[in-house]
Amino acid sequence: MEGNLKIDISETNRGKEQIIIDRKFKYNFSKLKKDNTKIYRCTEYKTLNKCKSFIILNDNKEVLNYDSSHNHPGNEINASKSLIKHKIKDEIKKSLIPSDIKSKRIFDKISQEIGYICPEYKTIKSQITRYKNKQLFPNVKTFDEVPNVSEYYKTIRGEYFMIFKNSNIIIFQSPFQAKLFMENKHIFADGTFLIAPTNSYQVFITRTYVTELNCFYTTSMSILKNKEQTTYEILFNEIKKNIIKYNANINFSEKIFHYHITNNASESYNSYLKNLFVKKPSFYKLIYTIQFEESKSYYDYHMRIKGIWRKKSRISERVDDINILVEYYKNMEAELKNIGCSKNDIIENWFNCLIILNNEIINFNKTK
Repeated sequence: MEGNLKIDISETNRGKEQIIIDRKFKYNFSKLKKDNTKIYRCTEYKTLNKCKSFIILNDNKEVLNYDSSHNHPGNEINASKSLIKHKIKDEIKKSLIPSDIKSKRIFDKISQEIGYICPEYKTIKSQITRYKNKQLFPNVKTFDEVPNVSEYYKTIRGEYFMIFKNSNIIIFQSPFQAKLFMENKHIFADGTFLIAPTNSYQVFITRTYVTELNCFYTTSMSILKNKEQTTYEILFNEIKKNIIKYNANINFSEKIFHYHITNNASESYNSYLKNLFVKKPSFYKLIYTIQFEESKSYYDYHMRIKGIWRKKSRISERVDDINILVEYYKNMEAELKNIGCSKNDIIENWFNCLIILNNEIINFNKTK
């Protein structure tokens, strides 16, 4: 019987580990033995039922001993309710911006897996809302409250990309963006007030044009507290210092800087950024967006460089190219879900992937 048990990991309302057996019976952690095995007792153990059922698991959640002698019927609705709450909370924990998590959408997905025994969403809504609110970062009301160190000052690939901060400015530039800044001649610099958090004056963006790819890419994003000349001077000096870390011999005099140039590319990008937010974003919401946009650019650039959107004739490269493409769209799907996009957005995401794959196959056949 032990081999046929269905074991789900959940948690109590206080966040302690809970085991659910066959989606009927719940067991709370009771004791850790000397050999690191764990004893879980039926949740009815401390009630009038005094149920003596227990289960012992090792570190791999393998069943070592199971006493199934319950003196009460199983409760599928109650067990499913605990399991659903745990899975939704787990998604909230993983999110950089908990407020963007669409709990009802996660509930709908999980309820389809569980089936008819799933409770109604309204029975857990208030608990999920309270939990979500506990996970939210405190709103950064002033520039002085912006932290010097944060786990969110990392790219999705785990690289630190906050390169400088003082009382007037915070600069973000990933190693990938520094590479683009370093390798390309033209740098376009402009600011936008539309997405600046309420505790700041402006978001200042530098971009470059990669000629061989016919594309613009962001090379840094900074949040400015004011528009003083010294603030802009510090911004560019710190970016130069960061670039020199990667190439001490770089000649900045060869760079051509275009300041506050109004063109279709800059206007289009600023409009794109504005449309990401219904209203002015909070500080952490903006940081999350900067991180997400950096990741999109990184994968876009490397796919183009590897020729996913260009003709290639060598068979040995095809599998790697397709894997990179699919991985990119997997990451896109995860981010779309994270920010609460609809199923239609996710379907469109994979439809775009199929179009590119189809074009690749056509191009490949032409070059054979």
